Amino acid sequence: MSTLAFLVIAPALVLLMSQGDLPPYALHIIALACTYAIPAIGLNIMLGYAGLVCLGHAAFVGLGAYTLGILAVDHGFGFWTALPLAALVAGGAGALLGAVTLRLRTHFFMIATLAFGLVLHAVLNNWEALTRGPVGLPGIPRPETLALFGTEIAFRRLPDFAAFAVGATAIAFALSALLIRSDFGRMLIALRQDETLAAAKGVNVTAGKVLAFAIGAAIAGAGGAIKVSFLRVAAPASFEYLEGINLVLIVIIGGAGRLTGPLLGALLFVALPEYLRVAAEWRLVFFGVALVLLMRFAPEGLAGLLARLRPRRRLAA
Repeated sequence: MSTLAFLVIAPALVLLMSQGDLPPYALHIIALACTYAIPAIGLNIMLGYAGLVCLGHAAFVGLGAYTLGILAVDHGFGFWTALPLAALVAGGAGALLGAVTLRLRTHFFMIATLAFGLVLHAVLNNWEALTRGPVGLPGIPRPETLALFGTEIAFRRLPDFAAFAVGATAIAFALSALLIRSDFGRMLIALRQDETLAAAKGVNVTAGKVLAFAIGAAIAGAGGAIKVSFLRVAAPASFEYLEGINLVLIVIIGGAGRLTGPLLGALLFVALPEYLRVAAEWRLVFFGVALVLLMRFAPEGLAGLLARLRPRRRLAA
């Protein structure tokens, strides 16, 4: 039901934003939340459904971001041409990393993914000839203007870009829903629950995990490309290992293994600290306390909490 609700709300929200009916600050928060939600959707496929805890997920976001940035700034590629290439590069890196590391178990696998994120951050920070180093890669363009149904959509305008970000998030969400409800999605859930039993039933464990890793990384790469197009600059600091930890938190807070989890987690993760700015230097303290309370009373995440409350409302009615 929550999946259907989002797919109904998203087009209405896109229409509302494209007409400029929301204040710029709200549009900025929504667009920024979407740039976190898209990579988190990819991570939810790995972590929530396949049970693969990837601490270096920000590396795939960075690969997609820098692929688009380098192609657009240095080689004159348009956004719509560079976006699928960014997803392809990140997905290829995910497949390679998965093929090498997925034979490891538990904390060894997590350390390997964290090491990959640290190595990629070092490359982005030090390969100045390609990435411009710590200064970053400025001048990344917004998507080119599109003409739809006789109306020009200029993505350099914040309302249009925010609407595009919500639309891209809805597409990533719909792809994730289709994937999880397919035979492949059921195979991933079987691997998460009991890998040995799944293998005994004829499931190719390694191939399934590698494909899940590649798909999750490709979605993250597309999210990274959209993020740097929004910010107009790609900098190594945006893709350090702490960003990978943040994405894991977003998935867990929202509800790992639930389709709407990354959406709720990203909205809370981005919007709540902004709302708490009135508390000045105490805002992160309050934010941390809120997260601790959430994990204490809703360990299944926001999506799980909402699902748990829904039957109670029906009974009360």
